[in-house]
Amino acid sequence: MSTAVDDSAAFREQGNQAFKQGHFQEAIDRYTDAINILNDLQLTEINKNDLTKCYSNRSQCYINLGQYDDAVEDATRGT
Repeated sequence: MSTAVDDSAAFREQGNQAFKQGHFQEAIDRYTDAINILNDLQLTEINKNDLTKCYSNRSQCYINLGQYDDAVEDATRGT
């Protein structure tokens, strides 16, 4: 049985794959799925690190789509 952390990692990996294929909206959706799971967990150092990666990756997707306000918002949240 998978845990929430495993699920978030799977979503993040799906986001990474979509990003590599240039499917930025799909990547945003998967990173958002991971962020939603991580936000519901008690934050540990590992979860915080994963959350930061998801926000950073999603920010880059927004940049690639020209959605700069969203990119700045995620980049700021990810720190």
